[in-house]
Amino acid sequence: MNRIIVLSALFGLAASAQTLDKFVVTGDAAKKALTKTEISGDTAAKIAQACLDFAAQNKIAVSVFILSPNGEIVHAHRMDGQLPINIETGLLKAKSVLYTKDSTHARANMVANNLSLQMRWSMLPVFPVAGGLPIVVENQLIGAIGVGGSNMDEECAHAALTAVLGTQPPLAPKQP
Repeated sequence: MNRIIVLSALFGLAASAQTLDKFVVTGDAAKKALTKTEISGDTAAKIAQACLDFAAQNKIAVSVFILSPNGEIVHAHRMDGQLPINIETGLLKAKSVLYTKDSTHARANMVANNLSLQMRWSMLPVFPVAGGLPIVVENQLIGAIGVGGSNMDEECAHAALTAVLGTQPPLAPKQP
């Protein structure tokens, strides 16, 4: 019986590693970058494309940034018609996720109607506006997505993560 449990645990870990490896930098590239949990360029491109597809289906335009856990841009795309503020907010949302390890919408809910917290956060590199989500696989933060430019930024990011990575945690509730 104990042998079955040990084998199950070993096989579970092996399957677990394969799943993470599907979405992160691996092999010589991981060795060179000194990381095993950084989103791959291929995965980032697929997530961005899924967000762009969502935007096209919903007749909106967005700017999308996918960052590595250390804040480097892995993939970015702005659709036509985006103003500089739309592009910048997408990047700020992705950076905010890395700073807080949480969705920007959840952080927005925290500061809503809390002037003291709003004032303290104004000094931090956090942009608490919906549209930024952590990219997590097997309880490992492999990157962040930030979407700016529309009234459906968070939905775009969530749909993209779901399409590429599978089921995602529910979005933060909308405040009245």
